[in-house]
Amino acid sequence: MRSRALDPHGPDAGRWYAAFRAGLVAGREQPMVASAGATLTSLRTNATNLLLDRRPFGVWDGDVCLGGMIVNLSRTANAHTVDLELAVAPEFRNRGAGTELFRAAVDLARAEGRRVVSAEVHEPVGTGFALDRGFTIKLTERRYLLGIPAAPVPATVPDGYRTEVWTGPVDAAVAPGFATMRTLMEQDVPVGDRDHEPEVFTADRVLAADKRLANAGWGMVTALLLAPDGTPAGYSRILVDGTKEVDNGKEDALQDDTFVLGAHRGRRLGAVLKSAALARLEADFPTVRHLHTWTADGNDAMIATNLRFGFRPVETTHTVEATV
Repeated sequence: MRSRALDPHGPDAGRWYAAFRAGLVAGREQPMVASAGATLTSLRTNATNLLLDRRPFGVWDGDVCLGGMIVNLSRTANAHTVDLELAVAPEFRNRGAGTELFRAAVDLARAEGRRVVSAEVHEPVGTGFALDRGFTIKLTERRYLLGIPAAPVPATVPDGYRTEVWTGPVDAAVAPGFATMRTLMEQDVPVGDRDHEPEVFTADRVLAADKRLANAGWGMVTALLLAPDGTPAGYSRILVDGTKEVDNGKEDALQDDTFVLGAHRGRRLGAVLKSAALARLEADFPTVRHLHTWTADGNDAMIATNLRFGFRPVETTHTVEATV
């Protein structure tokens, strides 16, 4: 048994993804896992990724792939960190495959001069493995799940405000204001005790990121809130893996950011944005049956909004860190 870097263009890519996915979904309720098409397209076009350098590894016993890992190295903020996505197929666990992958990640972190290894682990899967290897829990979130179609939630737009909703990438005319809000969202989102620097977004980075998502098969729904003076006041995004292998016509969607600028809070504008995005999702992606979102413990306002829409908590996720 040995680990090695994966060539995502090579003949092993399919077997690698099958083992990686098997490990990611085992023992979890309706997890949100990117499809083979989306995952491999992202890895195959790594050179055009402005945010992350994504490097895949597999652990093999002969021709059998036991598990997989993606090591994400930020190209911008957090140049001191590597972030791991590591999973071993359940039938191959407790044989040292995860440890072998972890060693490869630490070796890469050292070679790249990174001092912190970060990962997300889910209870009960993965938490013990991480803690046994010196990781410390830095942030705890819950994954919430909403069945689609969902009962509509009344959300009145206050006088003077208006929403714009579209399907597809952000338009160039909107990108500068959108980049400003993405940057503020990074500064505002709870990070717990993580050793983490917020990203700074530019219009070019927003446009490039959306282009990558579209090329990888992701659908995008965006609700933009405009203040009475016409300036952006908030946004909400939902991502749909359009290349996902469909099971009886079912697909999963990811509730990405929902953010309202501080000066406009207290008017239930988050609910306005979520409601608008959800309506467009159901109209333009009728095969979607589950919407996922993650909310940090202690974010009481967003938790209350999620519950109001009918989301239910299904999983606890920890962000863990260890020093190289």
